[in-house]
Amino acid sequence: MPLMENPHASVAKTVKFLRTRKPDKEGLLSAAAPGLCGVVVGAASAERACFFLDALARALDEVGLSLTADGEKMSAQKGADKISFTLLERTRRLKYVPTPEEIAREDKRKEKRARSLRRNDWDSISFGSSPPWPEYVSAWTGELVFSIDAWADGLRKTWGDGKTQRVERMVPEIVAGIELILETIRVRREEREERERQWKILQHRRQLAQARLKREETRLSHLRQIIELRREAREIREWISGLPQEASLSGDSDLGRMLQWVDSRLAELDRQTGLDAAKSFAAEGDLFPAVDELEDPLGDPPVSSGWGY
Repeated sequence: MPLMENPHASVAKTVKFLRTRKPDKEGLLSAAAPGLCGVVVGAASAERACFFLDALARALDEVGLSLTADGEKMSAQKGADKISFTLLERTRRLKYVPTPEEIAREDKRKEKRARSLRRNDWDSISFGSSPPWPEYVSAWTGELVFSIDAWADGLRKTWGDGKTQRVERMVPEIVAGIELILETIRVRREEREERERQWKILQHRRQLAQARLKREETRLSHLRQIIELRREAREIREWISGLPQEASLSGDSDLGRMLQWVDSRLAELDRQTGLDAAKSFAAEGDLFPAVDELEDPLGDPPVSSGWGY
């Protein structure tokens, strides 16, 4: 593959890393530091990964999206919606085949151990019985896989090397997939926001209903109190009207003093249930406002089901 020149600015740091960094002892290149794209490939696939990143960044530019290197992953954002994605190389688990040198060293170790056992030289015996190499190793397959990290409602979010197709040739399909998933996320987000908006409206309506109920209870409580006081006043007057004519309000007798007290009580009842008292009550605590802030044009809201709605 010819060397790609002038990589896209968004992936230039990752391209430089893949081209200049030495792989670890297993041949791994992990471009997963701040400002990098999170690419994890074998050293032999580094240039292919560079070519893919450049092609992807430029194709995203063409549809109004930008590739961002997030360190552990890459991402693209449209408005309030963002998705992350990765480029990795597949590995395969293989049975480890020791080299002739490793086998020779292991045979010498076993011979030394056997001699020590024959001499009962326990201090020099190595009790480990497993060979000093792993049973399995991971081998780089050369197959690149691009994956979108998002819940996508069954939409495709993985593209990988096949028998004849290479992932860098799938860039147009990948960009279309990114756009489709971003659109799906947008629709889902707006639906969620609308549900939240409707829930807040419903909660507000329920608060208004609770406030109206409390206000109505206050109104009725005072009205019942007025009615009870008026009933008391009417019964007092009926009682007074039934007294003999000789009953006097004079304070010269116990009966007279009692009737004076009854007359004062009647005056107090009239005061508490008269027009001035009614006006005072009506103006108290916004019980009868000219503009009712507790009014709900839709009427009383539905009763909560216990699930928040």
